[in-house]
Amino acid sequence: MKQERLTRTQRKEQTRERLLDAAQRMFVRKGFAATSVDDISDEAGYTRGAFYSNFDSKSEVLIELLQRDGERTHLAIQAIMKEGATPVEMKQRATAYFIDSLAHDSFSLWAEGSLLASRDAAYRDSINVLRHRRAAATGDCIRSIWATNQARLSRGRAEALALAMSSICDGINFFKLGNLKSMRDEELHTVAVELISGLIELSPSDTATRLTG
Repeated sequence: MKQERLTRTQRKEQTRERLLDAAQRMFVRKGFAATSVDDISDEAGYTRGAFYSNFDSKSEVLIELLQRDGERTHLAIQAIMKEGATPVEMKQRATAYFIDSLAHDSFSLWAEGSLLASRDAAYRDSINVLRHRRAAATGDCIRSIWATNQARLSRGRAEALALAMSSICDGINFFKLGNLKSMRDEELHTVAVELISGLIELSPSDTATRLTG
């Protein structure tokens, strides 16, 4: 069967996606600062010209990778909140999502994004907006879980819980970077499950009240 030729727009989009995939691999492997445009181009199998016809800089690539990861998070959250799911199912899915994030490249990307935001004011606002969207999406998920239990949770408290869960995962990932053999993965997994499950079920306070009637 003859393969259809890609249009110019499709070829450009394919090139862009391959450059993004290559950049993600290189940023995770070498770090953002140590990765050059040539590294990304070579990894993708293109020239510097191909890179600069799609992106202005490495920083722009990192921002787009964070946007892409944010979209992945949004889709995952939507799956967790799928209509008809019971509170137990939603909690299990949410916990599994956070545990899966321990083995995902997103930690390295967001860590690099945080460093870039702290050092370059030109990208600070863009990165902080993306981080807020990510926390808001997770917070909405937590609120939905509470709602299925006839409980109400403020948006601010939900986002604070989301930040706490992300911090647990980030902290574990950071610890594992230089301590690969000091604790078994199954031990970290067990502790993470207990902590995250506990946060999702955190007892109501003055900002979370049981619905009546």
